[in-house]
Amino acid sequence: MFGTGASTGAGAVASERGEIITRGAGRRSFSAEEKVTLVVETLQPGETVTAVSRRHGICTSLLRRWRRAARGEVPSRRAARPQLLPVRIVAPDAAPPQPKPTPVAGIAPAPIEVVLRNGRVLRVATTTDAAAVAGLAAALEA
Repeated sequence: MFGTGASTGAGAVASERGEIITRGAGRRSFSAEEKVTLVVETLQPGETVTAVSRRHGICTSLLRRWRRAARGEVPSRRAARPQLLPVRIVAPDAAPPQPKPTPVAGIAPAPIEVVLRNGRVLRVATTTDAAAVAGLAAALEA
């Protein structure tokens, strides 16, 4: 604690008190036996890592690190390097061309009617190419 006195000019002295807080004594060090004792305590039925760490005034992450070490897990500081696999670029397989339906003798093919969004009707033969029908429909809707 420290105090300062300052005159207010009328003969009275105003006094202020303050407190300087310094850092703690530094990092605590734990022996191997203490670490084992705390890890075993977390493994008791009904215990949690958080409760044990609070009870003993240590950071939860530190206690979790000790548990991983007790299980034999090696901490990884770096992310694993990505594995590169050989890649081969090949031309896409073209789908075999579909044969156009051939009209059956004696039966007239029925036309296909497509009602467009604008109300127009597009009638085409069943043998008409689909891309051509799509182009016509786009042109009629424009």
